[in-house]
Amino acid sequence: MEDLNALHESIYGNTAEVSVRVPGKLSLMGEHTEYFEGLVLAVAVNKFTEVAISRREDNSLRVFSANYNEKKKASLSGLKYKREDRWANYVKGAIAVMLQLGCPVKGLDITIRSEIPEQVGLGSSSAMTLALVSALKQLYSFDISDIHLVESARLSELKFMKKDPGLAACAVSYYGKEGHALLIDTKTMDITYLNMDFSPIILLVTDSHVPNGSGYGETDDLRHDFDECKQLLAQTGRHITLRDITVQDIRSELDQMPELIRRRAIHIIQENLRVRELKAALEQGDLATAGKLMYRSHDSLRDMLEISCPELDWLVKRAYETNGVMGSRMVGNGFGGCTINLINGNNISLYDEHLEEYDRIFGFKADYFECIPVDGLKALLNKE
Repeated sequence: MEDLNALHESIYGNTAEVSVRVPGKLSLMGEHTEYFEGLVLAVAVNKFTEVAISRREDNSLRVFSANYNEKKKASLSGLKYKREDRWANYVKGAIAVMLQLGCPVKGLDITIRSEIPEQVGLGSSSAMTLALVSALKQLYSFDISDIHLVESARLSELKFMKKDPGLAACAVSYYGKEGHALLIDTKTMDITYLNMDFSPIILLVTDSHVPNGSGYGETDDLRHDFDECKQLLAQTGRHITLRDITVQDIRSELDQMPELIRRRAIHIIQENLRVRELKAALEQGDLATAGKLMYRSHDSLRDMLEISCPELDWLVKRAYETNGVMGSRMVGNGFGGCTINLINGNNISLYDEHLEEYDRIFGFKADYFECIPVDGLKALLNKE
């Protein structure tokens, strides 16, 4: 990408004091388990969001998005959600949270640029809010721990946008490690790093170009069912979540649970088990088992959680039929987004041939890139 600091100076006529780069995130397994304090296995992905900031003499906020080639403005006294501000609401949310924490934020010039595709499950919004709160911490030498900074990035989206990206998404982008996956226990936030260097086997991300939630279903419905599941668990009189029980417990002790919610609860229980199995497979270099687990995960996301869509199912099916692909599954919130494939890098041309058929069937193209696990947040420029 073009030098961000040079872009910032060309927009505002002053030099950036702080700039940071944050990678996107990609879940290998553990989608939606976080809502029940589950396990998430993910990597920081080689697509980045960058933010540059300099201070102003007044209390105005000036924000430029290179992606939209658009400027927005606000004031510190008027940090309110406005539908017409779209992407800029994430900026206002991050600043609002840091102000609430006591960070002495004043007027700012901000430049944002991202190569993370939006609404496809790669954590574009989490990367933006994490970049913003991290840049503000550096700019004002604000005393806040790493984990509280990660929590602040999550809260800026939760409180301001009324959407919960989960803590794991921000944590992956912050704590990512080159060549490794992160196994995150979302109950304790303990992180275990797993080696991902299995050349010539690589991770290949395929963007279906179907935005999450576009017409096939609503993720809000899923959250509503999860809330009802929690209420039913609370009625047992024990402080338990789905990570604490088995499928047999669901069938024997919670027989009043509606069938749809029962299936979704079973997915969460079994997905946590699959995460543990995938961890063991990766540690042993058993990629055949890892691939089978990915296919099983997708089947469950499709049949039990019911959040897949025809485009994603087609991509996974064609991946299964491609020589050299060991595993494939959908990623993201559901009803669109990406797939992740465990594939021999020497066989990408065979996979590419199948994507030409995708274009003919669905009327638009899917594209792909190699997912290279990278380090987490990095300071590109520091005022000190």
